[in-house]
Amino acid sequence: MIKMGAKRGRTSNQLSLVSCKESSMMASAVNVASNEDLLIQILLHVPIKTLMAFKSVSKHWLSLITSPGFVHLRNPLPSAASLFFATSFCRNNPSYQFIPLGATDGCPAPFKTLDFVHDPLGSGISVLQSCNGLLLCASYRARELKRRYYVYNPTTKQSATLPQIRREYAKKVCGMNLAFDPVKSPHYKVVCVRRSETNRQLFQIEIYSSETLSWRVSGQPFAAPMYTSFQNCTYWNGSVHWWRGRVDPWHRFIHTGVRIDGPYTLYLKVDEERVEQLPLPMRNIATVNLNEQDEVKTYFTASYIGESEGHWHIIEEVPRHILGEVPRHRNNPNLSLCNVYEVARDYSGWFVKYQVDLSAISNVFPEIIKYRYNRCSGYILNILSVVRRGREEEDASFLVAEIPGGKVIRYNLVDKSMTKLWELTPIGYKFYNDDGLRRDCVSAFSYIESLACV
Repeated sequence: MIKMGAKRGRTSNQLSLVSCKESSMMASAVNVASNEDLLIQILLHVPIKTLMAFKSVSKHWLSLITSPGFVHLRNPLPSAASLFFATSFCRNNPSYQFIPLGATDGCPAPFKTLDFVHDPLGSGISVLQSCNGLLLCASYRARELKRRYYVYNPTTKQSATLPQIRREYAKKVCGMNLAFDPVKSPHYKVVCVRRSETNRQLFQIEIYSSETLSWRVSGQPFAAPMYTSFQNCTYWNGSVHWWRGRVDPWHRFIHTGVRIDGPYTLYLKVDEERVEQLPLPMRNIATVNLNEQDEVKTYFTASYIGESEGHWHIIEEVPRHILGEVPRHRNNPNLSLCNVYEVARDYSGWFVKYQVDLSAISNVFPEIIKYRYNRCSGYILNILSVVRRGREEEDASFLVAEIPGGKVIRYNLVDKSMTKLWELTPIGYKFYNDDGLRRDCVSAFSYIESLACV
């Protein structure tokens, strides 16, 4: 009896100790939850997917996690977690492939198709632009007059349908661009460039604000150089930057009697609502034969344009010349190098930030060599993105490129090392072209985890 009582006493003591520990932990948890500053510091280090689950803990946690102040603290300088692009030749709702940028990142793709809203046109939804965690989307394969536009956060699954601009202007739309900087404001803007109603050769800007939920005309009509593309843009340094498909600096382009000198492109300072000119870098030298006379033309053709962590990069066209047959020029001594340009934040000029040695890449991945008459005639690769990571002295910046055979490689821009990053999954009819690349060789979009509200 005494022994049994002793055992019961020890068990009772153990339960009391456990109960005390649980009570102490509960008290600590209550103290943490009641101390909002401490709670914020803890939540700032929690993965975003876990934060999404924590929003259902209580109304207080939901309000805290979705507050603009917390969103700003959580991710003031967004960093791309992966790249994605649409598969080729999709007649209906396009599907997307994701390429994780982390070496061991096994996270599933945030989406394969966009079904966050039922588009009334029935052809599905496609991504037009990625900007600091938000996506600008539109009706897929639709005429501009009926097309719907959306802003979507793939992390929080929130979306907003933009009101349509006036019907008489809808068919004159040349491009829609998203401008969002979570460091400056929790609100985003959408820039619409359309033809002027008074002069078809001039352009007019309208701006939509998520704060006012309405469109309004901005500024006066303006002229643009020939081949300016308003469809694809880069948002950087508080400005929407447009690019030109072709550049010939020896010509002057005339619009409505206004003589425009090249080569330059245009950008819009969003807050000031002012269109400015940005001179383009000139790098390549080509020799052409015209009426048996050699004429040297200086031009710049970009094979990649993109922004990463506060830096805007442009890469000159990958050399695809007939090596050894094109006369070398003193300003272009090595046709196996292509330059990665960066523009100064004050727009004072361009400078070569990195050089990509294509011959070095071909030593590791010989499939990029294009042969003609049993000799190297150039290089085949599609540059998907330039990714900046932290400080350059830590060898963190790299280039992502697609090479023949569905491979995606990572090229370190500092130490020149390279590894295979991913292998694409062929989807759809004739996924690869004759060069072994995707048939639609476009740059990839950046997927950035964000808590921003739309």
